[in-house]
Amino acid sequence: MATLWELMRDCIPGDHARQVTSRHYLDEAMRSADAPDRVIDLGCGRGASARLFRRHDPKVRWVGVDIRDSPEAAQRPPGDDPVVYYDGVRLPFRTDGVPLVYSHQVFEHVARPRELLAEIGRVLRPGGLFIGSTSQLEPYHSYSLWNYTPYGFRVLVEEAGLALEEVRPSLDGVALIMRTYHGRPSEYGRYWEEESPLNTEIDTWARRSRRRTALVNLRKLTFCGQFAFRARKPR
Repeated sequence: MATLWELMRDCIPGDHARQVTSRHYLDEAMRSADAPDRVIDLGCGRGASARLFRRHDPKVRWVGVDIRDSPEAAQRPPGDDPVVYYDGVRLPFRTDGVPLVYSHQVFEHVARPRELLAEIGRVLRPGGLFIGSTSQLEPYHSYSLWNYTPYGFRVLVEEAGLALEEVRPSLDGVALIMRTYHGRPSEYGRYWEEESPLNTEIDTWARRSRRRTALVNLRKLTFCGQFAFRARKPR
């Protein structure tokens, strides 16, 4: 029987085991020497990421993409940032033209993930990045359809011709389950900014057993509610 470590060890980082969100890879990409001058937020919702990208580069060209009947997109305040509506599969961009596609907690809502990932692979330029986050152990929310294991997501990404470079855990699945069970009270919101309870317990286990960092990430990924990822289109 193949273990998650055997299937994912080349994608599990060993530098630190802190939980992160998609913001981790957004900041990483925009701080790099070859930071993109144009970014696509796939499933942009309210368009909050435009501000995050522009903290790094006020001149970055941000384009939001969403389906027309998205309840989150309907709450987007008026502004100058362009938003393109699409059919959920076909992206209205030319082949090999986009340096970065960002997708924050969207793929659990995507009806046809294989087809959409293939489109991401098509529009990304060689060497371009696909970064974001999605759900693994998260209860139903806002028309969600799927949860993905990190390995399952890797299979889909690689089927689309992309290389999954790295995955990192976000808050733990127990915290997300209890948040929904208790009616989504606001106090659970802090766990997107600090280590969630099970992740804190895993950190204690790691210190006591002197586990190396990659194995701490492995355990957090095994039980995470959400995970963040970085994939790249081969050159």
